[in-house]
Amino acid sequence: MTESEALSGVPIEARIALAAGRPLLTVEHTNRLLQRHGLARALAEAVVHESVAATVALTPEEEHPLIRAALEPEGVEGEEALVAWLERRGWSFDDLRACATLQERLRRWREWRFGSEAEIRFLERKPELDRVTYSLLRVSDGDLAQELHLRLKDDGADFAALVDAFSEGSEKATHGLIGPVAVSAGHPALSRRLRVGLPGQLWPPFELAGSWLVIRLEQRLPVQLDPPMCNRMVQELFDLWVGERVERLLEGEELTPVPQPPNL
Repeated sequence: MTESEALSGVPIEARIALAAGRPLLTVEHTNRLLQRHGLARALAEAVVHESVAATVALTPEEEHPLIRAALEPEGVEGEEALVAWLERRGWSFDDLRACATLQERLRRWREWRFGSEAEIRFLERKPELDRVTYSLLRVSDGDLAQELHLRLKDDGADFAALVDAFSEGSEKATHGLIGPVAVSAGHPALSRRLRVGLPGQLWPPFELAGSWLVIRLEQRLPVQLDPPMCNRMVQELFDLWVGERVERLLEGEELTPVPQPPNL
Protein backbone atom coordinates (compact mmCIF):
# COMPACT_ATOMS: atom_id res chain seq x y z
CA MET A 1 0.00 0.00 0.00
CA THR A 2 1.32 3.43 -0.93
CA GLU A 3 1.42 6.30 1.52
CA SER A 4 -1.35 8.10 -0.35
CA GLU A 5 -3.54 4.99 -0.14
CA ALA A 6 -2.82 4.68 3.55
CA LEU A 7 -3.74 8.32 4.08
CA SER A 8 -7.12 7.96 2.41
CA GLY A 9 -8.61 6.34 5.48
CA VAL A 10 -6.81 8.44 8.08
CA PRO A 11 -8.54 11.51 9.56
CA ILE A 12 -6.84 14.84 8.86
CA GLU A 13 -6.17 15.43 12.55
CA ALA A 14 -4.22 12.14 12.72
CA ARG A 15 -1.86 13.01 9.85
CA ILE A 16 1.60 14.58 10.01
CA ALA A 17 2.23 17.65 7.83
CA LEU A 18 5.73 18.55 6.69
CA ALA A 19 4.41 21.65 4.95
CA ALA A 20 1.71 23.78 6.49
CA GLY A 21 -1.75 22.62 5.45
CA ARG A 22 -0.39 19.63 3.49
CA PRO A 23 -0.83 16.46 5.57
CA LEU A 24 1.61 13.93 4.18
CA LEU A 25 2.40 11.11 6.58
CA THR A 26 0.48 8.80 8.82
CA VAL A 27 1.60 8.58 12.43
CA GLU A 28 2.65 4.98 11.80
CA HIS A 29 4.83 5.96 8.84
CA THR A 30 6.30 8.87 10.78
CA ASN A 31 7.22 6.55 13.64
CA ARG A 32 8.93 4.17 11.22
CA LEU A 33 10.95 7.01 9.69
CA LEU A 34 11.99 8.28 13.12
CA GLN A 35 13.34 4.87 14.05
CA ARG A 36 14.77 3.99 10.67
CA HIS A 37 16.73 7.23 10.28
CA GLY A 38 17.78 7.65 13.88
CA LEU A 39 15.66 10.75 14.45
CA ALA A 40 13.93 9.57 17.61
CA ARG A 41 16.72 10.83 19.86
CA ALA A 42 16.60 14.33 18.40
CA LEU A 43 12.84 14.40 18.86
CA ALA A 44 13.14 13.14 22.45
CA GLU A 45 15.69 15.86 23.20
CA ALA A 46 13.33 18.48 21.78
CA VAL A 47 10.56 17.13 24.02
CA VAL A 48 12.77 17.48 27.09
CA HIS A 49 13.92 20.97 26.13
CA GLU A 50 10.36 22.13 25.55
CA SER A 51 9.23 20.72 28.88
CA VAL A 52 12.02 22.59 30.65
CA ALA A 53 11.35 25.86 28.83
CA ALA A 54 7.66 25.64 29.71
CA THR A 55 8.55 26.13 33.39
CA VAL A 56 10.13 29.55 32.76
CA ALA A 57 7.95 32.58 32.03
CA LEU A 58 9.34 35.77 30.51
CA THR A 59 7.75 39.18 30.62
CA PRO A 60 6.75 40.88 27.34
CA GLU A 61 9.62 43.31 27.89
CA GLU A 62 12.03 40.36 28.03
CA GLU A 63 10.49 38.60 25.04
CA HIS A 64 10.39 41.49 22.57
CA PRO A 65 14.18 41.91 22.11
CA LEU A 66 14.57 38.15 21.64
CA ILE A 67 11.83 38.06 19.03
CA ARG A 68 13.33 41.03 17.19
CA ALA A 69 16.74 39.36 17.25
CA ALA A 70 15.24 36.20 15.75
CA LEU A 71 13.50 38.11 12.96
CA GLU A 72 16.37 40.42 12.06
CA PRO A 73 18.42 37.85 10.08
CA GLU A 74 15.24 36.97 8.18
CA GLY A 75 14.76 40.58 7.08
CA VAL A 76 11.25 40.68 8.52
CA GLU A 77 10.12 44.24 9.22
CA GLY A 78 6.58 45.41 9.85
CA GLU A 79 3.33 43.68 10.67
CA GLU A 80 2.46 42.63 7.11
CA ALA A 81 5.87 41.10 6.51
CA LEU A 82 5.61 39.25 9.80
CA VAL A 83 2.18 37.82 8.95
CA ALA A 84 3.42 36.64 5.56
CA TRP A 85 6.59 35.17 7.07
CA LEU A 86 4.60 33.23 9.66
CA GLU A 87 2.17 31.95 7.02
CA ARG A 88 5.00 30.65 4.84
CA ARG A 89 6.22 28.58 7.76
CA GLY A 90 2.84 27.52 9.02
CA TRP A 91 3.64 29.17 12.33
CA SER A 92 1.53 31.07 14.78
CA PHE A 93 2.98 33.99 16.72
CA ASP A 94 3.17 31.66 19.72
CA ASP A 95 5.46 29.37 17.69
CA LEU A 96 7.72 32.34 16.94
CA ARG A 97 7.73 33.39 20.59
CA ALA A 98 8.55 29.86 21.73
CA CYS A 99 11.46 29.46 19.31
CA ALA A 100 12.87 32.95 19.86
CA THR A 101 12.89 32.63 23.64
CA LEU A 102 13.79 28.95 23.96
CA GLN A 103 17.51 29.36 24.62
CA GLU A 104 16.99 32.13 27.17
CA ARG A 105 14.44 30.09 29.07
CA LEU A 106 16.72 27.05 29.04
CA ARG A 107 19.61 29.22 30.25
CA ARG A 108 17.63 30.56 33.17
CA TRP A 109 16.41 27.13 34.19
CA ARG A 110 19.82 25.45 34.08
CA GLU A 111 21.37 28.34 36.01
CA TRP A 112 18.68 27.95 38.68
CA ARG A 113 18.96 24.16 38.77
CA PHE A 114 22.71 23.60 38.45
CA GLY A 115 24.40 26.90 39.29
CA SER A 116 25.04 25.84 42.87
CA GLU A 117 26.67 22.60 41.68
CA ALA A 118 29.12 24.18 39.23
CA GLU A 119 32.00 24.35 41.71
CA ILE A 120 31.63 20.69 42.68
CA ARG A 121 31.60 19.70 39.02
CA PHE A 122 34.66 21.88 38.40
CA LEU A 123 36.65 20.30 41.23
CA GLU A 124 35.78 16.83 39.91
CA ARG A 125 36.78 17.74 36.36
CA LYS A 126 39.76 20.00 37.07
CA PRO A 127 42.45 17.29 36.74
CA GLU A 128 41.19 16.67 33.20
CA LEU A 129 40.66 20.32 32.32
CA ASP A 130 44.07 21.64 33.37
CA ARG A 131 46.21 22.41 30.34
CA VAL A 132 49.83 21.50 29.81
CA THR A 133 52.64 21.92 27.35
CA TYR A 134 55.05 19.04 26.94
CA SER A 135 57.83 17.82 24.72
CA LEU A 136 57.36 14.58 22.82
CA LEU A 137 59.87 12.34 21.08
CA ARG A 138 58.60 9.29 19.21
CA VAL A 139 60.57 6.44 17.62
CA SER A 140 59.78 2.89 16.59
CA ASP A 141 62.91 1.34 18.14
CA GLY A 142 62.72 0.70 21.90
CA ASP A 143 66.50 0.55 22.32
CA LEU A 144 66.90 3.89 20.55
CA ALA A 145 64.24 5.38 22.81
CA GLN A 146 66.16 4.20 25.88
CA GLU A 147 69.38 5.69 24.53
CA LEU A 148 67.75 9.05 23.77
CA HIS A 149 66.14 9.10 27.21
CA LEU A 150 69.56 8.64 28.84
CA ARG A 151 71.04 11.41 26.71
CA LEU A 152 68.28 13.73 27.91
CA LYS A 153 68.48 12.62 31.54
CA ASP A 154 72.23 12.24 32.07
CA ASP A 155 73.88 14.30 29.36
CA GLY A 156 71.52 17.27 29.26
CA ALA A 157 70.87 16.85 25.55
CA ASP A 158 68.57 19.34 23.87
CA PHE A 159 65.11 17.82 23.49
CA ALA A 160 64.24 19.78 20.35
CA ALA A 161 67.51 18.77 18.68
CA LEU A 162 66.88 15.09 19.36
CA VAL A 163 63.33 15.42 18.01
CA ASP A 164 64.64 17.04 14.84
CA ALA A 165 67.20 14.27 14.41
CA PHE A 166 65.26 11.16 15.41
CA SER A 167 61.52 11.67 15.95
CA GLU A 168 59.20 9.90 13.52
CA GLY A 169 55.87 11.62 14.19
CA SER A 170 54.09 14.85 13.32
CA GLU A 171 55.57 16.45 16.47
CA LYS A 172 58.73 16.94 14.43
CA ALA A 173 57.08 19.98 12.81
CA THR A 174 57.02 21.77 16.18
CA HIS A 175 60.41 20.46 17.37
CA GLY A 176 58.54 18.17 19.76
CA LEU A 177 56.61 20.86 21.62
CA ILE A 178 52.92 20.03 22.14
CA GLY A 179 50.28 22.34 23.59
CA PRO A 180 48.89 23.99 25.47
CA VAL A 181 46.35 21.17 25.47
CA ALA A 182 43.95 19.77 28.05
CA VAL A 183 45.48 16.98 30.11
CA SER A 184 42.60 14.73 29.04
CA ALA A 185 43.11 15.42 25.33
CA GLY A 186 45.65 12.68 24.73
CA HIS A 187 45.75 8.91 25.05
CA PRO A 188 44.99 7.70 28.62
CA ALA A 189 48.54 6.37 28.98
CA LEU A 190 49.84 9.83 28.17
CA SER A 191 47.25 11.67 30.27
CA ARG A 192 48.03 9.60 33.36
CA ARG A 193 51.61 10.81 33.33
CA LEU A 194 50.88 14.44 32.53
CA ARG A 195 48.17 14.65 35.18
CA VAL A 196 50.58 13.96 38.06
CA GLY A 197 53.83 15.33 36.67
CA LEU A 198 55.71 18.46 37.65
CA PRO A 199 57.28 20.87 35.15
CA GLY A 200 60.62 19.53 34.02
CA GLN A 201 59.74 15.92 34.77
CA LEU A 202 61.08 13.45 32.21
CA TRP A 203 59.48 10.01 31.97
CA PRO A 204 61.23 6.81 30.89
CA PRO A 205 60.25 5.54 27.44
CA PHE A 206 56.92 3.75 27.17
CA GLU A 207 55.28 1.96 24.28
CA LEU A 208 52.09 3.29 22.76
CA ALA A 209 50.36 2.29 19.52
CA GLY A 210 53.48 0.66 18.09
CA SER A 211 55.84 3.53 18.94
CA TRP A 212 58.12 4.33 21.85
CA LEU A 213 57.52 7.71 23.47
CA VAL A 214 59.71 9.91 25.61
CA ILE A 215 57.91 12.89 27.13
CA ARG A 216 58.85 15.80 29.35
CA LEU A 217 56.35 18.10 31.02
CA GLU A 218 57.25 21.71 30.26
CA GLN A 219 54.47 23.77 31.78
CA ARG A 220 51.26 23.29 33.72
CA LEU A 221 48.44 25.81 33.19
CA PRO A 222 45.72 25.24 35.81
CA VAL A 223 42.21 26.25 34.82
CA GLN A 224 40.23 28.66 37.00
CA LEU A 225 36.55 28.71 37.87
CA ASP A 226 35.93 31.98 36.06
CA PRO A 227 32.50 32.88 34.61
CA PRO A 228 33.05 31.09 31.26
CA MET A 229 34.21 27.94 33.05
CA CYS A 230 31.28 28.15 35.46
CA ASN A 231 28.92 28.37 32.49
CA ARG A 232 30.62 25.35 30.96
CA MET A 233 30.16 23.30 34.13
CA VAL A 234 26.48 24.28 34.35
CA GLN A 235 26.00 23.33 30.70
CA GLU A 236 27.68 19.96 31.25
CA LEU A 237 25.43 19.19 34.22
CA PHE A 238 22.37 20.22 32.23
CA ASP A 239 23.40 18.09 29.25
CA LEU A 240 23.86 15.07 31.52
CA TRP A 241 20.41 15.63 33.04
CA VAL A 242 18.80 16.01 29.62
CA GLY A 243 20.61 12.90 28.38
CA GLU A 244 19.22 10.81 31.23
CA ARG A 245 15.67 11.92 30.47
CA VAL A 246 16.14 11.28 26.76
CA GLU A 247 17.28 7.73 27.49
CA ARG A 248 14.20 7.15 29.62
CA LEU A 249 11.94 8.38 26.84
CA LEU A 250 13.65 6.13 24.31
CA GLU A 251 13.14 3.18 26.67
CA GLY A 252 9.44 3.96 26.99
CA GLU A 253 9.58 5.12 30.59
CA GLU A 254 7.39 7.83 32.07
CA LEU A 255 9.26 10.94 33.15
CA THR A 256 8.96 12.66 36.48
CA PRO A 257 7.81 16.31 36.30
CA VAL A 258 10.44 18.92 35.50
CA PRO A 259 11.46 20.79 38.68
CA GLN A 260 9.64 24.10 38.80
CA PRO A 261 11.72 27.21 39.52
CA PRO A 262 10.06 29.31 42.21
CA ASN A 263 10.58 32.72 40.67
CA LEU A 264 11.33 32.16 36.98
